[in-house]
Formats: sequence, C-alpha cells, structure tokens
Amino acid sequence: MVWVRKNLFSSWSNSLLTIGCIWLMWELIPPLLNWAFLQANWVGSTRADCTKAGACWVFIHERFGQFMYGLYPHDQRWRINLALLIGLVSIAPMFWKILPHRGRYIAVWAVIYPLIVWWLMYGGFFGLERVETRQWGGLTLTLIIASVGIAGALPWGILLALGRRSHMPIVRILSVIFIEFWRGVPLITVLFMSSVMLPLFMAEGTNIDKLIRALVGVILFQSAYVAEVVRGGLQALPKGQYEAAESLALGYWKTQGLVILPQALKLVIPGLVNTIIALFKDT
Repeated sequence: MVWVRKNLFSSWSNSLLTIGCIWLMWELIPPLLNWAFLQANWVGSTRADCTKAGACWVFIHERFGQFMYGLYPHDQRWRINLALLIGLVSIAPMFWKILPHRGRYIAVWAVIYPLIVWWLMYGGFFGLERVETRQWGGLTLTLIIASVGIAGALPWGILLALGRRSHMPIVRILSVIFIEFWRGVPLITVLFMSSVMLPLFMAEGTNIDKLIRALVGVILFQSAYVAEVVRGGLQALPKGQYEAAESLALGYWKTQGLVILPQALKLVIPGLVNTIIALFKDT
C-alpha cells in the first residue's frame, strides 16, 4: 500500500492520471481479449470459415509451415527440426561451469555445428536429398541469416575497431574508409547489389549461390556497426590498463587478447545486444 500511494497517488495529478489509466484499461482490454481470443476463429481453411465476429486466425494455422520453413519440402522439414534440436542440445553444456576445457568445446562447436546444419538443410550427399537455398524461407532463413551475420561480423568488427585505433596510418585510414562506407550504405542496397548486380560483373559460367552472396553482404555491412560498438568499449578503458600491460612486457596481440578486449567487450554487451536485435529485425 505504501508503494501504491507513493507511486500512483502521490498527488492530485498522479491520482487523476492513475484513475484515468485504470478506466481506459477497463474499457479497452476486455473487448480486445474478446475479439482476439474468446470470439476468434481458430479452425478452418479459408476466409469463408471465419464466421464469428472476432479475429480470423485461420490463415496462421494454414500457413504455419510456410511461416516457419518457407518453401522447404514438407517431407524434408524434419531435417530443420533435427538441426535445431542438435543446436539446443549442444549449446546446453556451454553453460555448465564444471565443463572442462569449455573454451575448446565452444571453438570446436563453432566449426562443426555450422557444417552439420549445412549438411542437414542443403543435403546432396550421405543419402540426403538436395534442397536448393531458393526453397529456404520463413523463420528458419531469418535465424540463419541473423546467426551467420553476427557470427561473421563480430570477429571482423573487432579487427576493424582495432585497426581504426591503430598507430599505423595505412591501417587506420583503410579501416575508417571501410567502416564509414558500409555504414553509409542502406542494407537494402547491399542486398540488391549482392543478389542482382554482382552476377553481372562475374565471369561467364561463374555461379555463386544467392544466399551465400547475401550472407557475405550482411556480414560486411554488420561488421561496420560492430566495429563502432567495440571501439566505444576500447575508448572507455583507462590508459592505465595499457600501461599495466606494457609493464608486464606483453606484446600488442597479448595486450589486446588478455587485457584490453575482455574488458572492452564486457562494457559494450548492451550495445552488441542492440546490434544483434537490429540485425534480426533487418533480416
């Protein structure tokens, strides 16, 4: 009661605002729930089956497979489910504190799991039917683009951030040009160039899968934003951290890998999460 009085009824204006919000919720929420759930249409196959006055959710039931898998063959969708199951099961040990050599496990997983996913989804060998990437779609393709995009952009973005703060003019200038160029180009332009324009400049007979071209474009585009996020973390560290590493006679890469980057990446976790969410939405 103390919290309610302090936060909701601390003054006449707050009391009126609280009462108004309660009245508004009372007027809007029950009809909305009634329309969305109680009077909704859940069963059927066409628009004509939506006979009730509520929402028509029939199309979700009918198109759910397409939303999740795109045009992937119906009898082969078990491969996507198996790839997801393997991923969830193999990721779980990463959170076990008692797991020995957890770093090595993660490194091996990062190499092997993408190969397993590609084999399961694309097929073409070991008895699996080949499914061309043009048939991939839905939430499955969204997760693939987002996962590959951030996994490829993170290491490349870290190198770009280090390059932009480098004392070597050539490295710094090239890093700045790369970052500012890709940050100044809309993602839709990158995807259009990689999907439509790039094949026009390739040698005759050269054919690179459209999904591969799109993934490379997303990685290059996203790495520029990751680089700026990481650079903010590098700038936030006090100079004493660098001096402490120098006093231990650590070289450049050991200084960055053991002292600087672990702290910088920890500082920019919120920014990296925002970048990942933005990439997921952009897909």
